[in-house]
Formats: sequence, C-alpha cells, structure tokens
Amino acid sequence: MARSVSPPRHDASNTEMATIGYLVAVPLFALLLPVAPVLIVLWLADRL
Repeated sequence: MARSVSPPRHDASNTEMATIGYLVAVPLFALLLPVAPVLIVLWLADRL
C-alpha cells in the first residue's frame, strides 16, 4: 500500500525510466560479459 496523497495513475506508461534503465543495463552487461568466465571459475573454485 502506497502512502500517497494523490491516487496512483495507471493510464501513463513510464517509458522514460525504462529507457534510462536500458541505457544503464546494456553497457553494464557489455562490461561484465568478458569478466563472466573469470567469475564462474572463481565461483566453481569456491564451491570445491
């Protein structure tokens, strides 16, 4: 339950925030992709 004075709006989409989210997520994914094999090896070594 939201504690707000005005009622929530359901008629407007939040495309601006979605766009910002994608603009942050795509470069982050591109930066983490080359590091993923190293992280997987470290995770597997920690599990053993």
